Amino acid sequence: MARRLPPLNSLKCFEATGRLLSFTQAAQDLNVTQAAVSHQIKVIEEDLGVQLFIRHPRKLVLTEQGKLLLPEVIEAFDKISSAVGALRKESYNNIISVRLAPSFAAKWLSPRLKYFWSQYPDIDLRLFHAHPAVDFDREDIDLAVTYGLGDWPGVVSDHLLSLDFFPVCSPAFMKNDKPLNDINNLRYYTLLHDANFQCWHDWLALAGASDIPSNRGTVIDDTNVLMQAAVDGQGVALGSNTFVEDLLESGRLVKPFDITLYNQSAYYVVCPPSHLDNPSVKAFKDWLMGLPKD
Repeated sequence: MARRLPPLNSLKCFEATGRLLSFTQAAQDLNVTQAAVSHQIKVIEEDLGVQLFIRHPRKLVLTEQGKLLLPEVIEAFDKISSAVGALRKESYNNIISVRLAPSFAAKWLSPRLKYFWSQYPDIDLRLFHAHPAVDFDREDIDLAVTYGLGDWPGVVSDHLLSLDFFPVCSPAFMKNDKPLNDINNLRYYTLLHDANFQCWHDWLALAGASDIPSNRGTVIDDTNVLMQAAVDGQGVALGSNTFVEDLLESGRLVKPFDITLYNQSAYYVVCPPSHLDNPSVKAFKDWLMGLPKD
C-alpha cells in the first residue's frame, strides 16, 4: 500500500522547529532561511489539515496535534540516522581522517608512514594539516596529533613526543663582527619566533640572558618556513633535533650554544574516546604510540 506522507522537507522543518520551538533556531539548525522554515510548516499543516503550532509574539507552542506528531517524527528520523550511520561506518571503517601539525608530519611522521602501510595495507589514511586543536564536534576528523599541554576537554590525549629547543643560525653569523659565540650578542640579531614569544623568553631566562628582549623579531607560524628563514640568514631561531637534525648535519645551520630548553608542551595523540571503537582508528593510534621516539 502506498504511503501518503507530507513532503520530506516539511517533515524535517517540523522536527527541527518542534524540537527547538523556534523558527530562527530551526533555520540555523537546517542551514536554511527562516522564511523557508515558515513556508514548510505551512505546507505540512495544509497537507495534514491541522495546525501544529500556536504562534505567539515571542514564543512558539506546539498544539495538541503537534505534540502527538513530534515524538513519532523524531523517532523515525533517529532510526533513519542510525541505519545510515551504520552503513557509513561499515563502508568507511577502513578509511580514517587524521589531522596533523604540518612540521611534525613532514619531519617526523612522513618518513615512518611506510611502515604503517606495510603493516596495515587495508587501512587508508586521509591526512590533513593544520596547527589548531581539532573541534571534533564540528570537524570530520577521527584522530589528531596536536602540540600543546594535552589538556583539551572531551578527548583522550596521550603524550607522543617532547621537543628540545636550542638556538640555530646560519654559519655566517659565527663570523660576523658580533659573532654568536657570546650569548649577549643575541641582542644584535633578529629573533625568529614560532607562533609566539614564549619559547625564546623561556630559553633566554634559562641561559641567564633575560635582559635581552624576547618580544621582538619575526613570528613565523610554520616550523618548516621558520627553519628556512634561519638558513637564509634572516635571524636566529629556536630549533629542535626533530626538525633541524639534517640541517645541522649538512652544515646549513649551526648550533652556537649548548643550552637546551625542555618545556611542558609536547605532541599528543588526541581523539574522543568513542572514536577508538573504530578498529582502524585504534590501530593507527596504537601504531603511533609504539613508534621509537628518537
